[in-house]
Amino acid sequence: MIAPIGDDSRWTPHSEPKNVEFRLPLVPRLLAVFTVIALAGASLFMIGFAILVLRQWEWRLGPFLALLACFMAALTAYVGKDLRGKWSLRVVLEPDALVLDLPENRSLIHHPPALHARIPFSDIEAIETRQEVYVSQFMGMMQHPYVLHRKNDQLIFLFEDRAIGSQLEVNYFSKLVADIVARAGVPLRDLGMAEGKGGVLGVWGSHEPDWASPAVSKEHERQLMRRVAITGMLPIPLIIFALIVRLIVGG
Repeated sequence: MIAPIGDDSRWTPHSEPKNVEFRLPLVPRLLAVFTVIALAGASLFMIGFAILVLRQWEWRLGPFLALLACFMAALTAYVGKDLRGKWSLRVVLEPDALVLDLPENRSLIHHPPALHARIPFSDIEAIETRQEVYVSQFMGMMQHPYVLHRKNDQLIFLFEDRAIGSQLEVNYFSKLVADIVARAGVPLRDLGMAEGKGGVLGVWGSHEPDWASPAVSKEHERQLMRRVAITGMLPIPLIIFALIVRLIVGG
C-alpha cells in the first residue's frame, strides 16, 4: 500500500510502517509545462520578428530585438531544465528503506547526476542541510538544499527548496525530510550558511560552494540575510524587468 505524504497514515514509532510516496504537486508541474510552452512561443516570435526587422535594415532596433530573442531562448532552456527536474522526481519511504528516483536536473545550481537507488535506512548516517546564498548584481537569492550522508561517507544530493524568504519561495521538501529523519531515526544536521557565486542574475554561471566548506561568520551571515530580505521585498514584475534590463546592458 502506498500512502501520500501528509495523510493521516504517517508513520509513528507506535504504528506499523507503510509505504509512503512523494511526488511534487501536479499544479506546479503543469504550470512549469505551460511556462515552457509560453516562453518557447515568445522566443520563436521574437526570433522571427528580429529577422524581419534586420531584413529591413533597421540596424538600431534589429540588434536589440535579436538580443532579446536570445535572452528569451536561453530563459526557455533554463525553465525547461527546471521542468525536467520537477516532472520525474519521486521518493518512496518503505518500512526499512528509502527509494530514490532523482532526475539529473533536480537543482538549478548544483549538478548532481541522476540517481535511481534503494537505500536501507540502516545505511543512512544523517540528513544534512544548510542555507546557500547567491549574490548577483543587486540581488540575493537563498536556497535550502538537502544531502543524504551514508555511513560509508557517500554524499547524495537529494533536492532543494528555493527562493527562501522571497515571494517566489518554494518549500516542498521540509516535511518530506522530517518524515525521512523520523522513519530512519537519524539526525538532521544544520551546517549553517554558505555563500556561492551568483553568476549572471543568479541564473547563468552560478556556482555552488563545496559541501565541505565552512559556514560563513555570523556577521557575514547577517549581511547576506539583509541582501536576501531586500530582494524578497521587491515586486515580482520589478525583479523580472531588472533581470531583462541587466542582461541587455551587459552588466
